[in-house]
Amino acid sequence: MMRELYERLLQQFPLGELTEKRPDLAFVTVRKEQLRPLLLHLRDREGFTHLVLLTAVDWLEDATFQLTYLMNNRLARHDLGVRVMLPRDTACMDSIHDLWPTAATYQRELREMFGID
Repeated sequence: MMRELYERLLQQFPLGELTEKRPDLAFVTVRKEQLRPLLLHLRDREGFTHLVLLTAVDWLEDATFQLTYLMNNRLARHDLGVRVMLPRDTACMDSIHDLWPTAATYQRELREMFGID
């Protein structure tokens, strides 16, 4: 399922490689500019209607933040993590609270803990 989803997404989005952790959990990396269109597509066309979490990793050595948006497709019982890499010195990301109101809490935490706007 995840490989098939990845192949479909590749037809519309420039994605990094698929990292499958389990049959029902995979991760993919996307450029910042492609995040919102990809999330909308996943929500509206692929059944990933639930934002499970939004978190960050601070890769100090690389001067980079990694944001991970974990999406869930309840019907298929699959989780997909969408990763975005941001330069640490200009860490700014578009809000998605209009897509999932619960994202506002995660976004506040990322700002308080990491300084990501």
